[in-house]
Amino acid sequence: MSNLNDLVSVIIPCYNDHEYIHEAINSINNQTHKNVEIIIVDDGSDIKTKNILKAITQENLTILYQENLGTSAARNNGINHAKGDYILTLDADDYFDPVFISKALNYISIDKKIGIISCWIKIFNDKGIVEMSKIPGGDLETLILFNSASGNYLFRKKCWFDAGGYDEKMKKGYEDWEFNISVAKAGWKTVIIEEYLFNYRKKNQSRNSQANKFHKYELYKYIYIKHKDLWNTYHELMIENLFSQMQALELGSHNLRKTIDYKLGKGILTPYRFIKRVLLFYKK
Repeated sequence: MSNLNDLVSVIIPCYNDHEYIHEAINSINNQTHKNVEIIIVDDGSDIKTKNILKAITQENLTILYQENLGTSAARNNGINHAKGDYILTLDADDYFDPVFISKALNYISIDKKIGIISCWIKIFNDKGIVEMSKIPGGDLETLILFNSASGNYLFRKKCWFDAGGYDEKMKKGYEDWEFNISVAKAGWKTVIIEEYLFNYRKKNQSRNSQANKFHKYELYKYIYIKHKDLWNTYHELMIENLFSQMQALELGSHNLRKTIDYKLGKGILTPYRFIKRVLLFYKK
């Protein structure tokens, strides 16, 4: 069982999240495990967010200010100032259920090789819950293929030292996935609590959505090159996964052509394409 005296340092990077920061803070204040310190790292936010942060008065809460250097740098900054042996990362627009820290500490106390504790995720937007995600967790063999542990979780501070911190070059996203791989390479286990205890806010313009939309393969490539030593051990698995993704993309493209929307769009455009061909013919 966990020790009630275990200090957990909660690191909350904040960039223009004035609308949600209080909800994130309250989710920590409402934890059943009370021995926590909260470190908010303002990552070059606008004046409105800064004014809201300056108005917060709480004994166990510290606010650090830095220029806009990205989530990795903000987390590293906060962890460098952390007093606890356990770190909880939390984005400023998300929140945990009240029992998460207590349950995470109970799990992590069972095995000294457990480094990261995450949980299943409730994904929500302004209209309510839109998805329930059962992230699988797992070992290095799983983590090299996809991010199976999310980026908001509890871990031993020693994991952060062993992994070399968060990669501050990864400003466009997926820094949590790269961190998880580095932690696993250092010999630590990642365990998932099979309960929906984390609440992830889905926004149209979130950094994660931008990463998936515009930078996905660029970030994949960076991670694979950085950890190219894993090819020696897992090259067959990684190649198999690559071909599976290619097959899925091809199948998705094939299925798209069968959809009503695709056929309707094609039907609408057909007369215009015919006119274009006629005009091109007479231009010759």
